[in-house]
Amino acid sequence: MARDVNPLKSELITLSLNTQTVWYLDRLVETGLYGNNRTEAARVALYDHCKMLIAGNQLAVAPTMPSKEVTAVG
Repeated sequence: MARDVNPLKSELITLSLNTQTVWYLDRLVETGLYGNNRTEAARVALYDHCKMLIAGNQLAVAPTMPSKEVTAVG
């Protein structure tokens, strides 16, 4: 089943990591649960960590995007 298109615009960032962190990313890729390369592993790990911080009330939830539907006033 195909996924819906993500309504959020992607932003490209560059990370510089030490060799130990790269080693950890490679271990995450080897599990098969974090994507097929270091970039995907970093993205999934960051998403997961943000979700954990939000669940623990240590990070505020980002504002919701405006609805694409136009509501008639009248």
